[in-house]
Amino acid sequence: MKNIFKGKLKFVILLLVLIFILFYYFTHRGKKEEVYVDEYSYMKVEQTDEIGTINLNGYVKANNPIGIFVDKKLKVKEVFIKNGDFVEKGQILMTFDDDETNKLNRSIEKERINLQKIQRDLNTTRELYKLGGASKDEVRNLEDSARITQLNIDEYVEVLSKTATEVRSPVDGVVSNLKAQENYLVDTDSSLLEIIDADDLRIIVEIPEYNSQTVKIGQSIRVRQDISDDDKVYDGEITKISRLSTTSSMTGENVLEADVKTNETIPNLVPGFKIKAVLQLKSDVKNIIIPKIALQNEEGKYFVYTLDEKNTIRKKIITIKNIVGDNIIVLSGLNPGEEIVLTPDNRLRDGLVLAEGDNHNSSEEATSVPADKAKVIVN
Repeated sequence: MKNIFKGKLKFVILLLVLIFILFYYFTHRGKKEEVYVDEYSYMKVEQTDEIGTINLNGYVKANNPIGIFVDKKLKVKEVFIKNGDFVEKGQILMTFDDDETNKLNRSIEKERINLQKIQRDLNTTRELYKLGGASKDEVRNLEDSARITQLNIDEYVEVLSKTATEVRSPVDGVVSNLKAQENYLVDTDSSLLEIIDADDLRIIVEIPEYNSQTVKIGQSIRVRQDISDDDKVYDGEITKISRLSTTSSMTGENVLEADVKTNETIPNLVPGFKIKAVLQLKSDVKNIIIPKIALQNEEGKYFVYTLDEKNTIRKKIITIKNIVGDNIIVLSGLNPGEEIVLTPDNRLRDGLVLAEGDNHNSSEEATSVPADKAKVIVN
């Protein structure tokens, strides 16, 4: 009895499911799935000479470090700075032992005392010569001695004036390559240290070889410090491009180094600081540029979907020149002013009319993206 009841129950359940399926089929038969305008993002096509951007690495480099030398062998007494210190113009960096200056001062004093004695003798001898008590040769000998002694004094004074007692910074800058330490005996052929002029720094960016043909002097670039308290970006331009390839210490790629001049000074830069940059790529002529995400491919032919003023989708076959990062240069098939679908899917087809209004099944609203905002930064 129970088995009969269970069998009937299963039959009833299956019958109800079948009735539901048939009801759904007949009530929805002939209905097409509506596709809404607000389910996609769009971009208005424009012609521009800006074909994309490249993210670049860079660094700060000293242009011409100032070497600090002395022209005599001196002994360093005290050193007040270390590598990496920022110093101001006129700031005392180190002092030297005063033995040399004391020796010169003693020699000058000795010669001056000797000169005073010679001049007294000369005056006396001249008086005696007038009275016949001294010869003319005696007067000349004393005059020669006075002249030689004065020359010795002048020479000592000149040497003393050139004998450094201290070293002062010639500019505002950063201490680099410091060799001198306390009790260090100065070598006149090598610098004691170098000062990197804070106003004479170079900003270098590294251009990968595969992008080198698209980069030219005068192109716009935006740079910022890799590590900084703020994210301020500084506008500038490429002023020089090296023609010798080198290996990047940051990426290991073969790169060309390019100099950047910013429109305003970046504060607190120090040689060795890392720089991030975005370089705007430009073409010699204006082109239609679209993001690569809008491109479709069917049987080897490229196409995009456009949306006209009646919300009708049109399939446009296009020819492309090349791909620059995430952007594409379009040679034919699109006209300025047309609106392309940036986020196509397999529901779109030529002639499809998109419905107005909200699609409650869609979680995103469509956005219309200007051409210059749709460009994607290249890594």
